[in-house]
Amino acid sequence: MPSTRVQPGEAMSETIDVPAFAWYRLHAREAAALGVLLLAFSVLAGVALAHRGGTREVEFTSRPLPAARVYVNRAGMSELAALPGIGPRKAEKIIEARTKAPITDLASLARAAGGISSANLERMRPYVEFGP
Repeated sequence: MPSTRVQPGEAMSETIDVPAFAWYRLHAREAAALGVLLLAFSVLAGVALAHRGGTREVEFTSRPLPAARVYVNRAGMSELAALPGIGPRKAEKIIEARTKAPITDLASLARAAGGISSANLERMRPYVEFGP
């Protein structure tokens, strides 16, 4: 293609091909409508992606409660750990504390374990015995 220099105010002899549809040639109304459609599509796609997993089942695992009453001053670690709110660490603390002095009630049990919530104390009430 020959190189020609166009002077200011002079018309070009060659024409440049412009596609029939170009986004940059849209009128204001058309551009606004296209923008609204793109926004709506984005929102719907986001909602669809957020819900694509559907519902999930949550599995709860809990330790079984003791079948019989637990004698706090004689129970082993596994029996104590089966009580609500008592795990292996607190069971160890209880065993260590009862060697110094017997545990006589729920309040002394909570102190021996290093703290037990009042809700867990109420849940374990039917399962504990403080005899010798």
